[in-house]
Amino acid sequence: MHVNIKDVPGREIAPGVVERTLLDALKTHLGILTVNHYVLFEGGRVEYGASQTEYQHYIVQGCATQNHPDGSLLLQDTAWFVPCNAPRGGEATRKHSICHAGEGEVRVLTISYGVDRPAFRWAKTRTRNLHMVPQPHAGRRLVGYVQIFTEEEHALMGALRMHGLDVQTNPLGVSHLDHKNPEEVMYILRGKGRAFSDGESHEIGPGSMLYTPEGGIHGIRTVEEPIQYLVAEFIDHPKRWSERGLQGEA
Repeated sequence: MHVNIKDVPGREIAPGVVERTLLDALKTHLGILTVNHYVLFEGGRVEYGASQTEYQHYIVQGCATQNHPDGSLLLQDTAWFVPCNAPRGGEATRKHSICHAGEGEVRVLTISYGVDRPAFRWAKTRTRNLHMVPQPHAGRRLVGYVQIFTEEEHALMGALRMHGLDVQTNPLGVSHLDHKNPEEVMYILRGKGRAFSDGESHEIGPGSMLYTPEGGIHGIRTVEEPIQYLVAEFIDHPKRWSERGLQGEA
């Protein structure tokens, strides 16, 4: 499945907040994965807190803050993972928000995944900027590959569905061979090319999102301009992680 934000009508859900739904949960493998794109203007604030849901946010553009206007900064290319648990008990929901800060528009990609149980009690939110992660380009690898959150880190943070979160870069003319992965969302940040996903070929550019169910064949067939994209993968984490707090009991 492919969609671009320019083809999705936006709706104002709060003063200074425009929402576009790029992936409706009903169109996904299990019916519990949603991808939304938000544009925040001065004074804008988008609030989250759906029951039994974990979140992966990515600041595509601009500068935002966590939870209130003078909260911790979320700069461009920052990922923010929020597990499904409430710090003070009650429902397994961690209410949080992203607020506009600085000049210009803020663009946020939000991936939300419904889960069947809360994360372990001490699971916490985590943020990391792309530029805080080493970016090696091995001699045998033409595609740049940077893991913002590794698979192991997501598990330690209390993820029940979120797996790896990567930013990848293809130089001009370098394709990414067709392959299979867990359930995946790819979001194009920069560049232009053509991708193949789940039996269909699509022109891709900034704002394009591709969804591929688990085991679906996908890849980048052509690169017309150097292209950079965010890749999020999803699996069903073992139940014992949430119940036993990653203590490793038998």
